[in-house]
Amino acid sequence: MFEYEMIEQAAFMYLRAMSFQSIVDILRSWFDEDIFSKDVLIGHIEELSDRLPSHREVTEKLRPKRSGYYALDGTWMKLQGEDFVLLVVLDVRTLDIVSWCVAEEESEESYLTLMSQVREEINGSLKGFFCDGEPGLLKVLKETYPDIPIQLCVFHKYARAGQIIPFTHPKTELDKEIKRRVESVLFATTKQEAIEKLASLDAYSREHGEYEKLKKIVGVLKRNFDLLLTHFDNPEMSPYNNTLEGFNYLVKRKTRLMKGFKKEDNIERWLKFILLDWRFHTLSSSEFADRRGKSPLELAGCELPKIRNWMTFLRKEYGERAT
Repeated sequence: MFEYEMIEQAAFMYLRAMSFQSIVDILRSWFDEDIFSKDVLIGHIEELSDRLPSHREVTEKLRPKRSGYYALDGTWMKLQGEDFVLLVVLDVRTLDIVSWCVAEEESEESYLTLMSQVREEINGSLKGFFCDGEPGLLKVLKETYPDIPIQLCVFHKYARAGQIIPFTHPKTELDKEIKRRVESVLFATTKQEAIEKLASLDAYSREHGEYEKLKKIVGVLKRNFDLLLTHFDNPEMSPYNNTLEGFNYLVKRKTRLMKGFKKEDNIERWLKFILLDWRFHTLSSSEFADRRGKSPLELAGCELPKIRNWMTFLRKEYGERAT
């Protein structure tokens, strides 16, 4: 009923953070008739997603180069009120998505599934992993890649401590002092300094043994503390995982426009659509000048023409597969 270009344009407008209803209103204004309803638009975008090549097919076609440094994390979403998690492997240097999968929970089994999808692609080039310390993931990484350094995100650990005592607005002088001491541990400038500051905080907690929240914070910091220090021995690795945080925020923002998933069949269909967009989208406001104006795929060494709508590009590039 509608030309591919029109559906691709409507889909592109949705991906640029416009609501479905806003797109419908714009198209009605453009054609001066009720050409679309919201449900019809959603149906066409879902059919478009089905026609698009898979994540793996795009990788095999364009052959992005991998840096060897990978961030892994889970982003929680909802299907009819029930939680599920999107697990992602992201190249932290190029920002390209290496692989992803959907699971009911973050566990050793679900991360084994994720890592099995990338084993051939990343083996031989591995240099380091970044993660937030999920136990099942750490078990998989330590047992499968025992010689590869793992860096836990320092900010994640700081945020976890801040859930026990509100660091944004400490209520008492004791809380202010605890915040200062936690920061001296996590943001130390040397490995030895971090170790000494944690020992000092531990002693401080014994002096205030009646304050249970302080004990909990010390326990949080001690858990996998050695993995917070990895960057000191591997200076090419950052102590933070801001790259994946930015990615998670974008995915959540786009799925929030949909107000959650209504049908199980649509989960992978829409995530495929959104994650392909991430791989092709232009980084226009990156703090790193060498990234600006390039997509994650281009940063990964893929030679691409000037692309204004990646869906049109894929349809023409893949021919019958995308139509």
